[in-house]
Amino acid sequence: MRTKGRSAMNGINVVFDTCAIIKLLDRQYNLSALGIDLDESRFLTSVMVRMELMAKRDLSAGEEFCIREFLDDLSVVPLDDAIEQKAVEIRRATSVKLPDCIVVATSIALDAILLTDDDRLLNLSWPGLRTQNIL
Repeated sequence: MRTKGRSAMNGINVVFDTCAIIKLLDRQYNLSALGIDLDESRFLTSVMVRMELMAKRDLSAGEEFCIREFLDDLSVVPLDDAIEQKAVEIRRATSVKLPDCIVVATSIALDAILLTDDDRLLNLSWPGLRTQNIL
């Protein structure tokens, strides 16, 4: 089941992709407007997203501070065998890039909603994948 629109999402696992974090930090959207209960939801991201955020070329000290502070409030999920296998399976069957496959596999493994604005991920049909457009 794919989550679309502005449905209420209370007491759930929420996985951020890289763009979702960047746009949230830039205040291009807010979680409450998406119907996400800030007190009841569990916020997570993939170690791949953390790596992408921290590897940004010309990252200023201020940007790095904001990113690290935000990441401190999330559970960063390491790559384990189950996520690795699911990511490989998705990559072999689709044209989705490996880093995105890892993020998708993480959200599936955690039975989480994947927050993104990436059309490739929003339109990806995969068992267990639930997405929410941030825009």
